[in-house]
Amino acid sequence: MEVKIRDLNPSLVKEIDEKAKRSKLSRQQYLKDLLENHVLIRELNSREMELKNTLEKNTEILRMVGQQLDKSTVVLNTLLEEEEE
Repeated sequence: MEVKIRDLNPSLVKEIDEKAKRSKLSRQQYLKDLLENHVLIRELNSREMELKNTLEKNTEILRMVGQQLDKSTVVLNTLLEEEEE
């Protein structure tokens, strides 16, 4: 697909051309790579946030399970002590 951008500031175009030249790319390839990377980075950031939220939820659940396990251990130990008496 072809995309055309109009009315860019000439100094911006010059800067893009310089960056493309330093990267040994054509202007077209440089801009294409730039746009593709932008989209990929946004997607990765979104996935990273989803993963972070999932990890936070899992951490909280593990904390709650640990607390419940501690309570169950206390109850079990109490029952075992009563049985020994």
